[in-house]
Amino acid sequence: MKENNKTSRKKLIFPIGIMAVLLFGMAFTLYSNKQKINESKKPVDRTQVPVSVNVTTVTLGVLSQNQSFPALLKPFEEANLTSQSSGIIKGLKINLGDKVTKGQVLGQIDAELLKINLKSALVNLKTAEVNKRSAEINTKKLLTDYERAQDLFVNKAGLETNMLNAKNSYENSINTLENAKNTFEAAQVQIDLIKQQIANMQIVAPISGTISNKKLNAGEFTNPGVLIATITNINTMKATAYVNQSVAYKLKLGQTAKISSAVFPEMALIGKVIFISPNSDINHNYQIDFLITQNQGSALKAGTDVAISFKANADRDALIIPKSALVVDRAEPFVYVNQNGKAKGKAIQIGTISNDQVEVLSGISAGESVIINGQINLKEGSIINIVK
Repeated sequence: MKENNKTSRKKLIFPIGIMAVLLFGMAFTLYSNKQKINESKKPVDRTQVPVSVNVTTVTLGVLSQNQSFPALLKPFEEANLTSQSSGIIKGLKINLGDKVTKGQVLGQIDAELLKINLKSALVNLKTAEVNKRSAEINTKKLLTDYERAQDLFVNKAGLETNMLNAKNSYENSINTLENAKNTFEAAQVQIDLIKQQIANMQIVAPISGTISNKKLNAGEFTNPGVLIATITNINTMKATAYVNQSVAYKLKLGQTAKISSAVFPEMALIGKVIFISPNSDINHNYQIDFLITQNQGSALKAGTDVAISFKANADRDALIIPKSALVVDRAEPFVYVNQNGKAKGKAIQIGTISNDQVEVLSGISAGESVIINGQINLKEGSIINIVK
């Protein structure tokens, strides 16, 4: 019996031992992994690892006051082709790309009913003219009769009754003549009105240019003000730019600027300021329009991106650094300089920024070596390796 119990205990001890070994192995593995994770999270000390940078010397030089801004070409003239009257479009003679001239009749609204009304009005005018002439003749006759009856009465050769009847007939004829004249004038006005209505049925080009958009065709119904087509004139264009307030206050109407395009780098155009917005947008930028007169056959089209360059002020001497020297993730102007092979951060005060040139008012001096590339990897005291 005792022998059986010993055998049973041996059988239990063996699996328990195995489980203990497994649990110990798992615990050891977890502990090792945690140690590795903790080691990986430790920051790597890179203070002794040189950072490759490019540098340039701060110099006192001439600050160019030429400034460049992106702009968009727009047509100086663009107009909608519309009708002044309602009706069916008849004989619209335009297609996309057609060249048209100001005042050219491009189509017409059906005016047959108005033409019929005009014929009727001409008949009424003729009748009114006949009635007016008849009234004029009758008035002259009655005036003569009245003057004769009056003369006879004054000379006691006629009755007063006859004179008064003649006077009354004459005065009535004057009223009839006035009515006939008014009817004649009204008939003339009606004819002029109908003629103007017929003229308004013509669809006339408001400007010279090219048909750039077409919405309606012959046979369709239109109303006054409804867009039929768009006419765009690109022989004269404008470039619109948005500049900050420091630049806007320096520009003047009539000032010239150079216009260039990456599409046609060989093409140089001259524009002049024709509009300076009196009000800024929410970013304190002001709209500036430059008028560009193109030669016939110019390849530039509206909507092209261009660059506008102009001189804001006369060139002057200044302490200058490249724009790339500024550290971009700082709220205030900040640069790193080379100080005995280590990066030294300096806050600076800047003035005018012209293209890639920055005027430095204070913070660094001429002759210092300012870092212009690689600042993203720098911190105060970083060892630097100057790459030439």
